Amino acid sequence: MIKLKDLLFEQEEEKKIHSLVSNWENEMAQKYASILIDKYGEPKVKGEKMLLWEDVTLIDEEKYEYKVKKIDKLYVLDEHIEHSFPADHIDYVYSTLKIPQIQAKDGKSTIDPDLVGKFAGVTGSIIVDGLKGEVTARCGDTVANDVTLNFVLDAINGKVEATKEEYGKRILALKESLGENLSQWFKKGGAGGTTAGGWDRYSSTGKKLGKCGGGKKGDAYAACLSASKAAKLGKKGIASFVNRKRAAQKKAGDAKKGGEKSKGQKTTKVKTGA
Repeated sequence: MIKLKDLLFEQEEEKKIHSLVSNWENEMAQKYASILIDKYGEPKVKGEKMLLWEDVTLIDEEKYEYKVKKIDKLYVLDEHIEHSFPADHIDYVYSTLKIPQIQAKDGKSTIDPDLVGKFAGVTGSIIVDGLKGEVTARCGDTVANDVTLNFVLDAINGKVEATKEEYGKRILALKESLGENLSQWFKKGGAGGTTAGGWDRYSSTGKKLGKCGGGKKGDAYAACLSASKAAKLGKKGIASFVNRKRAAQKKAGDAKKGGEKSKGQKTTKVKTGA
């Protein structure tokens, strides 16, 4: 299964990596930083491994309207932090918001320490600085960070309990809403055709089978690639990738489409080698 984040990055693959992050080691952070530069202009702080924007008015996405319209800091680090709750993803982008209700007084934090502990128990991606009176959300994009900051605000204002269940429900609801757009994107272009948009399925011989998501239950796994990635690999490279992907799927007990060992089984990841 291809995740939304992976898909978005493939869609942006042909976008030129900005010179400010050309030497970064972590590809996902590098690509997302380049997207943010295009969207918000060059950052105020340009570190070797960090870019930071201040007083950012967030620009709504095509399919998402930000609830926290303005944040105090937005920054990306050249890092790759694996995070499995509430679904597998990678963290590297941070959104910081000053919250009046938790501003320190006389050099002392005013936020309930029990609430800070609850946030820590929910996810390691909520960072509370009681002396500065600010909260930072860390995830793989600014949309997920927006959901996290809203969860924090609602908990501080007593609208919801700060629980893993409540937070997970919000993030997964976001994922499901974007999943509709994901399936639409998969199906762009004709079956088996050479298309610039969307992903195509490939067999173990490197043959294009059709659009990604079009396989049937019980079929041997095909692997999906963007047009640009497939062009880089070539037929032999595609065949090698598909066979390695199939071997990894089989080892994980998921040799055929629809044959997962258990519901919610983790995605089997294999590098393309491009």
